[in-house]
Amino acid sequence: MVMAYLIEAVYLLELERQERRDAAAVAQQWWKPFHFRLAHELVDDRDGSVFGAVFERDHHGVSTDAGSRPSPSGAPSAVIAFRGTLLRAPTIRRDVEDELRLLARNSLRGSARLGRAVQALSATIDRFGSENVCVCGHSLGAGFARQVIRMLVASSSSSPRQQQQQQQQQAAAFAAASLESHLFNAPYLSLPMGVRSVVKTADCLIKAVRSGVATVGKWHGKALRNVAYANCILGYTRLESTRKL
Repeated sequence: MVMAYLIEAVYLLELERQERRDAAAVAQQWWKPFHFRLAHELVDDRDGSVFGAVFERDHHGVSTDAGSRPSPSGAPSAVIAFRGTLLRAPTIRRDVEDELRLLARNSLRGSARLGRAVQALSATIDRFGSENVCVCGHSLGAGFARQVIRMLVASSSSSPRQQQQQQQQQAAAFAAASLESHLFNAPYLSLPMGVRSVVKTADCLIKAVRSGVATVGKWHGKALRNVAYANCILGYTRLESTRKL
């Protein structure tokens, strides 16, 4: 549940950026109750869109109030979350390009965002250790999460000449193998599953509109409708996890 909330926070960071508002002020409701803080955003340099974020445990911000949630044992020290495709003008082109690349090749190699994602994961592992880092994503974001883990594992497949390089690559592969990951609806080439997903999403959106989501204020209503959309998808999701929930 917490991983799903952090993914929704990434959706909101981009949506609020598009509305030219203080994104963190709105999105923090999705990470602050669980004692996380936004360390930094993963931004596409071409259009400034936020496609992921790094969250770190906020030990200094833990409240002792009666209404605050207790800090869960075994919670990761850092989480890297990736959002899925947003079909809105500022990001639709870049998102769909990566979506088609993933579906056509089952790989995101060639994506301008991939290097930034791998760099963020490597830096986070170096800082906290792989056993304290979690990677999560929804839809296209699940594809990014899976791809960066694969790239760390694949780094040990080459044959370096120097022993030091080989040890570094083996360490990277071991780190990737011990990473905790939660992938929500990772893209697959499966038409029947895709049709079922569309039907479920449409049904969920209708219910969300009927419940009054569409009656909220203009700009905030847009954000809530998109969050409701993400929430519906995550609620119906197929979850691939490397940890027992």
